[in-house]
Amino acid sequence: MSRHFFDTFHEGFPITILLGWDRPASYFFLVIEKPTELGENTMTFDFLYSNLQEIYPFIHDLNYYREVLRHFNIDVPESMFIEVQHDCVRNIGNRVVTHQADGSFTDGFSELPY
Repeated sequence: MSRHFFDTFHEGFPITILLGWDRPASYFFLVIEKPTELGENTMTFDFLYSNLQEIYPFIHDLNYYREVLRHFNIDVPESMFIEVQHDCVRNIGNRVVTHQADGSFTDGFSELPY
């Protein structure tokens, strides 16, 4: 699966957006993760949203996830949507990408779609 990350803030709290393409199952996914401190040097994560919370979690397209992000008033760089769509078209897996607010991104491991 491809995983595209973007760190930002929501209502004053740091959050991580994870958008991607699951190659084996052929679906897009979105997770909005918020870290929660449990105590001294211990952290867990709460989710503002996960496609797995949906009644039908595996049928949504990228435009649906744009609307989910709009619902939470979260802006992400357009590069995330462009690159995830490219992953789908090329059926790429095992790609990890970190996006910046200015649209630039750092591409980690990527493999050919065969």
